[in-house]
Amino acid sequence: MNTRTISFRTWCAVFSTLLLLSAGLAWACFEMDTDQPSNFSPEVMLTDAADYTPLFYDIDYPFYNSFDNKHPSRFNDEVTTDWHTYLGGKITREQIATFMLEGKDQPAIAHSTDPRVAAFDRFVRLARRVDEYACTPIDPWASYGDKKNTVPKVPAALASEVVKDYEAQTDAFMKNRYAFQALKALFYAGDRAAFERFFTRVEKDMPRNTLYYRALSYRAGMACKAGETRRANLLYAEVFQHLPAMRPVAAFSFTLKDEADWRECLREATPELRTALWALIGFRTHDDARALREIYAIDPRSPHLGLFLTRIINKKEEHRDNLIGPEKRPQYEAYPRNNPMTADAAALIKRIAAEEKTQNPFLWYAGAAYITTLEGNTTAASALYDKAARTLPAGNSEAADQLRLLRLVNSLTAIKAIKGDNVERLTDELVWLYRHNPDQEYDKGHVRFKTAIQQSRTYLAQLYRRAGNDMYAEMLHHTSEFYTTPGAFDKLIALLEKPRTPFERMLVGLYVYSVEDLYHFKAMQVLFADRLSEAESLMAKAGEYGTRDLGVNPFNAYIPDRMIRKKSKANYTALSLLRKMQEGEAKIKRGEDVYNNALLLGNAFYNVTYYGTAQPFWRSELIGADRPTVIPCYARRMMLDCSLAKKYYRIAVDAAANDEERAKAVFLAIKCDRNAFYLAGFHKLTSCDADQTSGDGGFDTDANTNWIRGNGFNEFKRYAHTQYYKDVIRECGYFRRNVSQ
Repeated sequence: MNTRTISFRTWCAVFSTLLLLSAGLAWACFEMDTDQPSNFSPEVMLTDAADYTPLFYDIDYPFYNSFDNKHPSRFNDEVTTDWHTYLGGKITREQIATFMLEGKDQPAIAHSTDPRVAAFDRFVRLARRVDEYACTPIDPWASYGDKKNTVPKVPAALASEVVKDYEAQTDAFMKNRYAFQALKALFYAGDRAAFERFFTRVEKDMPRNTLYYRALSYRAGMACKAGETRRANLLYAEVFQHLPAMRPVAAFSFTLKDEADWRECLREATPELRTALWALIGFRTHDDARALREIYAIDPRSPHLGLFLTRIINKKEEHRDNLIGPEKRPQYEAYPRNNPMTADAAALIKRIAAEEKTQNPFLWYAGAAYITTLEGNTTAASALYDKAARTLPAGNSEAADQLRLLRLVNSLTAIKAIKGDNVERLTDELVWLYRHNPDQEYDKGHVRFKTAIQQSRTYLAQLYRRAGNDMYAEMLHHTSEFYTTPGAFDKLIALLEKPRTPFERMLVGLYVYSVEDLYHFKAMQVLFADRLSEAESLMAKAGEYGTRDLGVNPFNAYIPDRMIRKKSKANYTALSLLRKMQEGEAKIKRGEDVYNNALLLGNAFYNVTYYGTAQPFWRSELIGADRPTVIPCYARRMMLDCSLAKKYYRIAVDAAANDEERAKAVFLAIKCDRNAFYLAGFHKLTSCDADQTSGDGGFDTDANTNWIRGNGFNEFKRYAHTQYYKDVIRECGYFRRNVSQ
């Protein structure tokens, strides 16, 4: 038997903590949604899913989506409803909840003359006194340090008072509540003998309701603390079987001493409790397949069976790095707890489905079909999905969606290459899948669409890329390389503007960028090719990109590069900037005020690069970045290249009328050379094939020093006598330091 020997001392200590928490304290742990790869949702597949949810498989936590942190609220609704019914609606649910659960007095209760309300008031006040001990705050992390949690005991006098009050009750409802409260008080008093005497006396009169099984968990805890593991396990099995809300507590507190003890425990149990015992040990030891086999042999209609089917499948999913298409290398080989599904386990599941002895044939046919899909036998899986469809629960829309999802996964897995319209035939099903928002799936329902959405797009993109259709591949799954290929943007724009088929219309809906994004990028491309008129025409098709306010005057130059400036009064947009740049270009060609026009045009070209001030000009879905190292590779050379700015600065140098003018143009041109130096030598960001970066793209002091001391600013030093040079010395710290040295 593949089980682990568990120290009862350890688990009894844990149980004591759980009991304290169950009295009304919050567990100080973070709650997170699981994000494990999965297409098979136990919440949907089990008809009684709510009874097992905490025990579903979770890759990160002992319980599904978190720890068992429902202790403060596990029975709140039930308790409030019971009292509201008993009081005949004389007190509102809200008043009951506030009084009982929050400890706030309510005038409507305190001043009521109704005898039942008065009895309720007295009961709650007594229960609060017990909870002063039962609900002592604890530090869940104390075991990791020198601190120890101490649990104060209920005074014997208080426990006796509660027992005496029980004796005085004649009303069955109140007697049941006082019985539980007395057992609770005796438990926290630590008097096992008195607890057992009282439990034995009242057990026959207690209805087998929630309060009874909660009390039974106290009895199990005392047995566990005393080292009576077999008795404790039998009691926990009874709690597990009959009170679903307490299943996490029973599972977490279950103790395995040794094989002999376990065998004796099974011998003493009824068949019903044996299924619960196997469920407990299956969960605790992660031996889901054995639990499934043993429970099925005892009772093929046991509701526990479905839990282990889902756990086996979810673990199998985790073990694979893809759930659509041919299986790749398993990714979690080092995890012993995440054992992949064995051939025997798969065969057992298929046999159980075929025998149709379970309470939920749909679950088993669907599970067997999905296992067969994961095995790669899509034809056999399809036949099993047909059987699942015939047993689909009527009116269960989520189960129908789950089956539809698994069928689609099977159909996609069956496709090994693009042949004719074999993918396009699935358009309707793919449209159905992709309309579900993966980021909202847990808010909207329980069907796990997320993995199928992501992996189907990736898989189909791979298939289309192998078939030479890079455009379809890109629309399904974004990659940078596509945008470096000639004609990529023209092809995409043509498709976005006029999709020809339902499949292409679906692709347009999936594509991450808009046609305006593409026109903007093309405008940037031709701009940096010095084709201003064409850039304006393309920018006019770019929607908001062309008309948004740049917030700066892009014709201004600054000594240091400053990415953020206070808003300018110039009110330039991308389109108005391009028109103005064309005017400057025309004037230079005509020989009009060449120095100033060239300087202004150089400033404009500089400011629309990454280094300049006109960030709104180039920021888009395709380009947006905060630093050079994260600019998409297809936009790097364009955005980091200042050669056009340098071209016009050099025209200005040649047209300058004096050294003051020459000093300014030379300095600005040399800044372009400096940027090129860093681009090629330091950042190494020149193409999609050169993604190496120097750390975070930070400032390299030595490289900067070598640049300034070398030939970088030698030309500018000729103008040390000018006022502009002095301005540079004053404003540019790194230049000032290195010149002085």
